[in-house]
Amino acid sequence: QMRKRVQANPTHRPRVTLSKEARAALTVRRRDNSRRFKSALQDAWNGLDETVKTIASSHHKSFRRVQNDLCIGHGMMRFKRSKLSAWNAFCWKKCQENKENGATGKDVLQEIVKDHREEYQDLTKVEKSQLLLEYGEYKETQTSGVRISTKSKIIDVTQTLKAIESELNNLKSRTGTEAMLYATRGSTDLPLRGIAFATEGVEEFMPSVMNIDNQDLISKMEGFAVQGMKGAANNHKKRCSNVRAALRKIITQKLVEITKDDSARMHWANYFRNVVQPYQVMVEGWPANIPFVNLSEASSALPDLEMLERKWRSGAVYWRRLGDEEFQRLLEERNEKLGRGEIVEHHRRTRSDEGKKRAHSPDGSGRNTRKKTYKSAETVNIDDEDDA
Repeated sequence: QMRKRVQANPTHRPRVTLSKEARAALTVRRRDNSRRFKSALQDAWNGLDETVKTIASSHHKSFRRVQNDLCIGHGMMRFKRSKLSAWNAFCWKKCQENKENGATGKDVLQEIVKDHREEYQDLTKVEKSQLLLEYGEYKETQTSGVRISTKSKIIDVTQTLKAIESELNNLKSRTGTEAMLYATRGSTDLPLRGIAFATEGVEEFMPSVMNIDNQDLISKMEGFAVQGMKGAANNHKKRCSNVRAALRKIITQKLVEITKDDSARMHWANYFRNVVQPYQVMVEGWPANIPFVNLSEASSALPDLEMLERKWRSGAVYWRRLGDEEFQRLLEERNEKLGRGEIVEHHRRTRSDEGKKRAHSPDGSGRNTRKKTYKSAETVNIDDEDDA
């Protein structure tokens, strides 16, 4: 048999009617508790402000930066008023008037509070509404207005992204939430490099799990934002092609310098036979994560190619001259590997007419001057000619 669950009846507490004196005493006690609580909070805030100032001055950081790192900035943002204040609008209007007269600085606000408080109290509701309307338009312009100069755009982007990164780090500290952020320019008139940010827990997620390099992603994202789908592929492909061309030029230039031979060239397929053996030089310092093959096949990741270019320019990767003993040892090791079949030497494909005598031109230029002949059809229909 199923037992039926019945919710218990709520308990009724007796209503106590306080006398006038008791209510007054209770009000006084509540106000005293509230005053002491606010005083304690104010003392704590003052102590925190002094601590923030000490940390900021000793570590050469801004006051706001230290506040954000202490997670105070989030609390200040949570309790920020969303409704515009008529007093703030009045102070803004007076500051604008003082700017026109040439008065600027922190002292202006103190003068407004001291000299114009009675003027604010005499404002009508219509005048306050008009001030709020003007102040609201100004705030909206500051928030979403288009930046005119390039410097103002870069400053806005830098400060905004820095604040977002700080808030994401604070959010991770408070809740353990991980986040990633990618940002790139949307037009060519902004000289800004792409930015990739990730909190510590997911910092290696994209390259290790998704096998996507952050710089490749930002490069394609920039091309897509500027030129669309086609631009994402073309932009990345063009940049990789430019870096490969610069690498080939550097490798050839360094090879010519060490061999003193202007005709020296890099041969990836027959590197040992066409480069190491005739010149007794070899590449030193090549990164282990990039295969030592033709640059078109080595890597399609732009950061890898750029890193390789930097190493060649800085001298971390270079051509090294081999001594006779070292060269003989390398030659013997190569011959042994060839004998065991560990490596295969590349050869040109033989001509299809190998062993046959080829005709030469009478003038000795080597070009075959035999004219191309056309084979006629076995039968020709002449009925149309007879009809004509």
